[in-house]
Amino acid sequence: MRVLVTGAAGFLGQHVVAALRARGHTVRALVRQASRVEALGWPAEVELFRADLRAPGDLAPAFSGVDAVVHLAAAVTGGEDAQFAAGVVGTEKLLAAMAASGVRRLVFASSFSVYDWSRVRRRLDELSPVLEAPMLYERDGYAVAKTWQERVVRRAAERHGLDLTVLRPGFIWGRDHGYLACLGQAIGKNHLTIGPWTRLPLTHVENCADVFALAVDCPGASGQILNVVDGDDVRTWRYLGDFLRGTGTPWRRVPVPYLAFRGVVALAYRTIKWIFDGKGKLPGLLVPCRFEARFKPVRFPNAKLRAALGWTPRLSYEECLERTYPPAAPAPVSSASAPAVG
Repeated sequence: MRVLVTGAAGFLGQHVVAALRARGHTVRALVRQASRVEALGWPAEVELFRADLRAPGDLAPAFSGVDAVVHLAAAVTGGEDAQFAAGVVGTEKLLAAMAASGVRRLVFASSFSVYDWSRVRRRLDELSPVLEAPMLYERDGYAVAKTWQERVVRRAAERHGLDLTVLRPGFIWGRDHGYLACLGQAIGKNHLTIGPWTRLPLTHVENCADVFALAVDCPGASGQILNVVDGDDVRTWRYLGDFLRGTGTPWRRVPVPYLAFRGVVALAYRTIKWIFDGKGKLPGLLVPCRFEARFKPVRFPNAKLRAALGWTPRLSYEECLERTYPPAAPAPVSSASAPAVG
């Protein structure tokens, strides 16, 4: 199959390109005009198509000869307007071109951020409630953009008869992306580890990419919404410790119980809203629904993913650590400092 991958030069996209090629697919990588892809080391067989989904331009040639689309493009940084434009406006343009092309297979990257964590109880799975107004607009710009992006995709799939699979990854980690917002807050040389025994919905970028590549042509993926997590047996305290050792970061872990900090957050939120008559702007850590989306202790089963795709993570947690934090090469010894032999 020839697969068009949007956001191909991103953190996840690079690995999805590799995973698709490993499964024997031909890849057409859609990247922005300014993307420097030379450093990615892609072979000549990877077809490049340069375009900005937010800008005017004809996308029809991108779909020529394509059998399926993996849509990863989204903005994870920048202002709320930029994230919405990249995630929602760009997706609308892509879907219009896709519908006109006749291509019908679409694998879309959503996110755990679309869930309403305030209404989640003991477990978060594909049946958990998703964000709706007005709670949606209490969340950060990324959550708003991803929620609307998924709505746009699902509505377009119904309208145009697309064969859609929605994949919602948990926290994606990997080399140069080891630190996660769910770990707490650094203050000087101390790191407040909020909910140290909380289970994390981790998916290593290579395992996650394997899921996307498998979903492209797996019959069990058709029409499904699937959460993507490798497992939920790794706790915050352990993961942060592995990060500190792997990167040499000299923070000292300070355990903070989830319920105690949640009480502080609720009090601060109500107090500041009262003082500023509901107009005060708070840091994300002190907004209750955002706090819960980062730290709430629940289980994250992946049984539906395993059953639908027949998938198990290719890499264990220990193997993922080795790939994320490879041992430093020993410093070369100069002839001037080498010990004498004899």
